[in-house]
Amino acid sequence: MGKQYKKLIKRRRRTAYLARRKAALTSTKPTASKRASAPTKKATARKKAAPVEKPEPVAEKAKTEDVLGPDVAVEVPDKSNEETPAEKPKE
Repeated sequence: MGKQYKKLIKRRRRTAYLARRKAALTSTKPTASKRASAPTKKATARKKAAPVEKPEPVAEKAKTEDVLGPDVAVEVPDKSNEETPAEKPKE
């Protein structure tokens, strides 16, 4: 078990050394302000505008005279005089 324990000590010494080295590097570097640093790529990326889809032209509705002929007289109910459910008074 002596080799296993030596590995453990070696690992601990290595992590301690890396922590000391990291602390020394950060303490010697002057801290740069956020304004001085260059903007990140994400911040500078611009979104493209979504393309506006044009609606396709719609043909006019066919009249009953065009479909059935001029001899047939069909009464079409006038929908402008009907009350919608939202306009009906509540009881």
